[in-house]
Amino acid sequence: MAKKIFTALILVTVLSLSAYAAETGESKVLARVGSQDITEAEVLEFIRPYGQQALMLYASEQGRKMIINDVILMRVYALEGEEEKLDQTAEFQEKLAAAKRAMFAEAAMRNVIKNITVSDDEALKFYNENTKMFTQPEKVHARHILVSGDELLRKVQDDLKAGKSFDVVAKEYSQDPGSAENGGELPEFSKGMMVPEFEAAAFALKNSGDVSEPVKTQFGWHIIKLEGKTPEAVIPFEQVKARILQDLREQKTQEAIEAKGKLLEEKYKVERF
Repeated sequence: MAKKIFTALILVTVLSLSAYAAETGESKVLARVGSQDITEAEVLEFIRPYGQQALMLYASEQGRKMIINDVILMRVYALEGEEEKLDQTAEFQEKLAAAKRAMFAEAAMRNVIKNITVSDDEALKFYNENTKMFTQPEKVHARHILVSGDELLRKVQDDLKAGKSFDVVAKEYSQDPGSAENGGELPEFSKGMMVPEFEAAAFALKNSGDVSEPVKTQFGWHIIKLEGKTPEAVIPFEQVKARILQDLREQKTQEAIEAKGKLLEEKYKVERF
């Protein structure tokens, strides 16, 4: 699993940077050191190992300046190292060999995946065969009043029976700091998001305005008022199409890399110890 995640991260980064380079024009000259140009392509290559986070930073004006300054710093130090012939050391040669292996591997992977495509029909087929993945569960919008003792619970019940507004009673008595000031209003929630006793009572309410009997949970006594329900619904294909296309492309890419990798292990006679 870890190997798959690692390979997928490499490929996602490569694809993202390639797309960004195509949009921005990777041959654009961003700086010059002596007679040497620093291009968009070099900057993108510089940030490539750092993935999506670096790409997002580069998209901002401040981040772009900072990264370009780092590339310039690397260039002037490279010139200094070349002048001092530091490439003749054993350490340099070992690192150079490792870098070449990584570059060859990446280039070979790019060659394997260069013709991978995913059609809209494939995406639609996946969508139709996996509708559960794109189904939003039923949700409840509710208010509640939380109290810790029987005496306070009776006061709440008496006020509600007397016709006092639920949200006013919640503001006055509720001991839930997250919702009391909002009249006991909670964000919409689906099953599995609340403690079982609270969830069962909330989902059992049928119509907007219905109020539950007191419900005991580990937090105290709750009285719940139903504001409304959002029924279970399948998200339209067009809203998830882009994500499906990306996921299928990544899946095909992963499968192609792994399949080719098995052939290469046989070709180069891999042994594990």
